[in-house]
Amino acid sequence: MCSWVYSKAKYHEILSKELAFRNQDIQNAAAHVQELVKEKFRAGYPQGQFGELLLFNVIQHYFRAAPILRKMQITTNPAIERHGADAIHFRPDGEFNVLYIGEAKSYSSDYKFSEALGASLDSAITSLDRIQDEMSLYVYEGFIEEPLLAVAYDVKRNALKNVVYDIVCVVSYAEVGGKAGKNQAEVEGIIRNIVRDRMLGYADSFSKFDPNRLGKIHFFVMPFWDFKGILKEFEA
Repeated sequence: MCSWVYSKAKYHEILSKELAFRNQDIQNAAAHVQELVKEKFRAGYPQGQFGELLLFNVIQHYFRAAPILRKMQITTNPAIERHGADAIHFRPDGEFNVLYIGEAKSYSSDYKFSEALGASLDSAITSLDRIQDEMSLYVYEGFIEEPLLAVAYDVKRNALKNVVYDIVCVVSYAEVGGKAGKNQAEVEGIIRNIVRDRMLGYADSFSKFDPNRLGKIHFFVMPFWDFKGILKEFEA
């Protein structure tokens, strides 16, 4: 969570001040910074925040892209609609500047896979269509690393050259099928089959979109067993 809220420089700035105040007691200083981070999250609404944190890690791990913009508030009320993608990440690729438009949807109730998949795709496509009109919704202060400040500034002004957009949808949902297996390899195989079968079952969901645009969409489908229990631990 710390790296989601603060850049390395900002984190060390806060930590250094706390160490000086607490006589170099690293344990208490680090604990205090963690409490500051937790204050950025709205208590009682873990589902959306869990999904956005998952998205943040997925894009960085699989695409080696750095976060440069996110929605203005972390601690939002999910009853109030927020427009725009959940996060925008950046990675240079030869002569191109790739911007990853990230969308996370998490549904902890049973039998909600289709809703999560459809909502993620619809929201991501809409975000891409409106990306330039909604740049005012995004901020980069606090969490962005200093070398990327100029890039974020150019993205906000629509001044970055040779931009290519990719969409990343992370769909996390409560799975109701069994995953029992004799070992880890069998369990992983069962999970892969579950995700594959669910995706095939909703192939028609993609038919209404331009196939050229679909080529730029990456899906990460993540089933969770006892998702509500996991969210309680996440919020604790």
